[in-house]
Amino acid sequence: MKIAFVNPSKCDASPVCPSRRSCPVKAITQEKTGFLRRGPAKVDTALCTGCGTCIKMCPHGAISFKQGAKKPK
Repeated sequence: MKIAFVNPSKCDASPVCPSRRSCPVKAITQEKTGFLRRGPAKVDTALCTGCGTCIKMCPHGAISFKQGAKKPK
């Protein structure tokens, strides 16, 4: 199964992250780091279904499918 992976060096940590907002299963999260500030996006691999919506929505190309990733049991 394909699982999304975020490259934190490409992620701009936007508080209005389109990938986080578009994920149908809410597998993309961001830690709050201050008022209107967030850390880079992270993927909850237990929730990710591999649909690819987040990849299409990321304007910085920070999200991709991790080769050989398997969903945890």
